[in-house]
Amino acid sequence: MKNSPWKELISITDDFDEVYIYGFGIAGKWLQLQLSSSNKVICFVESDDKKAGHQFNGTIVNSYKELSSSLKKKKTSINKSLLINTCVDINDIWDKAGDLGISKQIPLGLYLNDFPLCDVSEETSDFVNYTLAAVKESHKSYFIEKGLFLRSIDVLVTERCSMKCQDCSNLMQYYEKPKNIDRSRIINEIQEILSKLDHLFEIRLIGGEPFLNPDIYEIINFATGLESVSYVVLYTNATVKLDKDRLLTSSRNFNKLSFSITDYGEKLSRQLPQVKVLLDELQITYRIHLPEWWTDSGSIININRTEQELKELFQNCCGKNLFTLSDNKLYRCPFAANADRLNGVPHDTDNYVLVSEDREKIISYVGDIDYIPACRFCKGRSWDTPQIVPAIQTRKPITYKKY
Repeated sequence: MKNSPWKELISITDDFDEVYIYGFGIAGKWLQLQLSSSNKVICFVESDDKKAGHQFNGTIVNSYKELSSSLKKKKTSINKSLLINTCVDINDIWDKAGDLGISKQIPLGLYLNDFPLCDVSEETSDFVNYTLAAVKESHKSYFIEKGLFLRSIDVLVTERCSMKCQDCSNLMQYYEKPKNIDRSRIINEIQEILSKLDHLFEIRLIGGEPFLNPDIYEIINFATGLESVSYVVLYTNATVKLDKDRLLTSSRNFNKLSFSITDYGEKLSRQLPQVKVLLDELQITYRIHLPEWWTDSGSIININRTEQELKELFQNCCGKNLFTLSDNKLYRCPFAANADRLNGVPHDTDNYVLVSEDREKIISYVGDIDYIPACRFCKGRSWDTPQIVPAIQTRKPITYKKY
């Protein structure tokens, strides 16, 4: 009798002396827990240098650069080491991970049909399952279906925010007269882009603070009713009290709805207790986290870079797959989308693809470009960019050059 995919993965690990886990996210930590009894897991591997030195359940994180150097010196024996890739953005990581020189690499997502359940640190089991589902769908699409699959699209529902973080990478600190995005426009744009995709794993409703748009509950109702979308995620700072009655009637499927809540402390995220109680009551999945991994990437500055430097900046960017929907355009990242909205960069059609374009042009934009012109105005979000103090508030919008 043929083994189940998960048992097949365990059987594969039995053939190796050493196991490396690419990705120090929820999926990577979950996998480490499953394999911890074998004592074969050597370390986590991370493209993000800022995570190097962290550890989970006794297993340390090595940066890609560190591990690459040490493995070359070690000259790992053939058939002795296994790399299990847990990254959702597998298209960016697979070839890079293969260059480490580890004997064999396999994608976790192809072995998740019958995976065991367990909690990961402070994460809820629902959020762990949601994360593993994202890995599964991403890997299946990349290796098997070969269709036009996107992990996520950020849908900008408002320019308004209840905070004014001077280093916001979504550039909310520059809006002088922020406005809400029209509900019908949002719905039409989502429908148009979905007609070009085979599957979209999640729609991420963002701002600013999405609950400052009075139509947010109707937008949630529309998004959770879409069959070609697996999940709908609200990104909120818990500064706005949720309307229980409207939330009750807003979702066609609470199983598809989740909240990602950034806790900025009781003075700013003052509605967090109310939000948490309500989501618990309605059994809606959520994750509460502190402001994590902020970098100095919230400035609009014209930097004179060569074409090769632009290519390297884009290649090493951790935000280049944060596809953002704005003004009937799909952008590679929220920086480009908002810089364009603000006229903070010269208008250039290479910064985006119109959602009305044909499927081939959209495929080319999401997979085949070397950089976008907006990269000239971004400091960059590479994996080795130093962290900064998050959420420093500014009283007035920050001035910038308009084009």
